Amino acid sequence: MTVRATTIKDAETGEAAIRCPACGSDVSYRYGKTAAGKARRICLMCQRQFTIDNAWPTRPQRPLCPACGQPMHVYRRQPGLTRYRCRNYPRCKSYVKVEE
Repeated sequence: MTVRATTIKDAETGEAAIRCPACGSDVSYRYGKTAAGKARRICLMCQRQFTIDNAWPTRPQRPLCPACGQPMHVYRRQPGLTRYRCRNYPRCKSYVKVEE
């Protein structure tokens, strides 16, 4: 599991120091990339893997079923379009198309 860290400016030099989110050490190496393409780092002190990006990816909210009001699940993704199906399928067969 990859944990995210932030960059902190050093008070003495004014340069950005990358701190490990687990132990707070500023000693780390580049350690490849995540599946999403973000740069991964590894702490040399505690061997924890983390990324520097502080923004967590946000997912769009799932729509509610127009017939029964239950949350819907992703049924099919297409370029520019996502189809959601009711979680009560096959009892409730309603679906919603959302353009991205």
